[in-house]
Amino acid sequence: MRSASAVVAVFLISVAITLAQEHPSVSALPNTVYVGADGKFEAVPDTAQIQMNIAAQDDSSQAAYQRASKDVEQMRQVLRANGLDPKSATVGFFSVQPLYEWKPKQRVIGYRVTTDITLKLKDF
Repeated sequence: MRSASAVVAVFLISVAITLAQEHPSVSALPNTVYVGADGKFEAVPDTAQIQMNIAAQDDSSQAAYQRASKDVEQMRQVLRANGLDPKSATVGFFSVQPLYEWKPKQRVIGYRVTTDITLKLKDF
């Protein structure tokens, strides 16, 4: 019962402190105009951005790189076949990462090559 009355007392004191604070008054200067606005604009989208990743894995870094390059070229052919300019796709840099086996000791077991592709379509 004592803790409930303490909680009520703390609540009443905090309400009193909150109400006792002074609120800033707005003092308008003579011959001054204050203007505010709120607006909304809606439009049909005219650009679509599609992001893709390509990853290839092989025993050697050169073989993995060649597979990733082949996959990127296949993507360009798909774009051409669908009437899209391959230059609308931006191919990022190729990243080579070794793959490790940790047991019984650390050793390289292969390589992974990754890249990202961003395709921008306009007025679709």
